[in-house]
Amino acid sequence: MDTNRKYFGMTVPQLGVLAGLAGALCLILCVAGYLIFGSGLSLAGQQPVSPNVVNPTATLILPPTVTPTFAPTAIPYEQLIPVGWKQHRTDLIEIWAPPEYKTSKLPEGMAFEANTALSISHLASKSELYNKRILVFYEPLTADSLDAFLDMKIQALDPTIRIVDRRKVNLNGLDAIRLTAEARVDNIDVNELAFVIQDGGTVWYVEYVAQIIDYFELLPMFEQSILTFRVVR
Repeated sequence: MDTNRKYFGMTVPQLGVLAGLAGALCLILCVAGYLIFGSGLSLAGQQPVSPNVVNPTATLILPPTVTPTFAPTAIPYEQLIPVGWKQHRTDLIEIWAPPEYKTSKLPEGMAFEANTALSISHLASKSELYNKRILVFYEPLTADSLDAFLDMKIQALDPTIRIVDRRKVNLNGLDAIRLTAEARVDNIDVNELAFVIQDGGTVWYVEYVAQIIDYFELLPMFEQSILTFRVVR
């Protein structure tokens, strides 16, 4: 073949190069078309992907529940009385004690400035030296407060009586002071649990006395008995 012969002003080698370039261009266009239409791309470029936004949901938030604090409910008087106990009642007061406690007279030589409302005793057995006693007295309030009144009374006590505990308590709605005392009577060591109770202008004393060897065993009973004390209206 005459390679120097010209067609459309170009030689055969030149036409071959031109054909190769045309083929390469067609291949590029085919690949580009596939990428554009086959892959979902557009000439304007890929659209930005919107992030997944979680829309806030209105949630009902309840405030903390306020738990009201109620005043203690008063226990009916009848429920304060232990089963089998005996009532001791006068025109002024009422109190309950175990059945072995009997109404009695004050022992000889025992004198009180206050008025005696009630004396109850449990007679000592052969192995005991001292009767167990429950005593109730009363007198007018002669000071500005129960504390001041009691301070005067303690100062006037016999030196052989020692107050070892004093605290404020409330007995069935009445202000009271709880005392524990130690004493020696006729060469016998005794302990006393006393409650000094203010009822308006009157001061009541309720005293539980026992020999020291029996006192702590009887203490739970004393604390039950004082809950049954009440002024008769």
